[in-house]
Amino acid sequence: MSTVIERLQAANPHVTVRSVEHAAFLRYGRVLDRLDPREMIARSRAILPGTDGVAYEPSVAALEEPSALNSAIIHEVYGGMDAQVGWCYGSNLQMGALEYHKGSEVNVCLTEALLLVGDQRDILYGDNPTYDTRLVEAFYAPEGCVVEFHPWNLHYAPIHVIRGGSFATLVYLPRNTNTDLAYQVPSVGENKLLFAVNKWLLAHPDVSDLAAQGAHPGLVGDDIVITPV
Repeated sequence: MSTVIERLQAANPHVTVRSVEHAAFLRYGRVLDRLDPREMIARSRAILPGTDGVAYEPSVAALEEPSALNSAIIHEVYGGMDAQVGWCYGSNLQMGALEYHKGSEVNVCLTEALLLVGDQRDILYGDNPTYDTRLVEAFYAPEGCVVEFHPWNLHYAPIHVIRGGSFATLVYLPRNTNTDLAYQVPSVGENKLLFAVNKWLLAHPDVSDLAAQGAHPGLVGDDIVITPV
């Protein structure tokens, strides 16, 4: 693992790359190393589609079929609340945006990935909520790692690590998160960030597709682009 991190760091001097096992990650989440993801990883890899760019599906029926890992996450991480199991996969080297949910997110790494994260508590709220991209940190997660993001964690799509490669993660969230909103709220303060059910999003102003969807351009500073190794 350290060799990959060292190579990523050498290729990306504009960010500090550390392992999710590093104490600094505890501000953003934790590694659930007691859980055994092997059954779900095998199930997922057998049906993982291909894609150009990044694909995200909030709820996938085949992934939500009973398994020891699904039960453990629902019972232990969510305390019995209903949770959905989806996935995010593809090729991605750009941060582009950051989001948060009001509830934990669990990622199971089907491949190794680089996670760009921040802290919601550093958002400057008010009439025009903003977040400084210089506060973003980068953490390497190896294949097979199970990571819980705390509710105040800012994150977006993972980054693939190997040149010409791809990433894939299972994504556990409270049921209906990231689905379409069925209502509108006044466009004031934090409401400006509400982009989907249980999804508050700050986009970088240079990301035109998110701007076209009405995402709030709240990221201030440079977007982060990673060079794979």
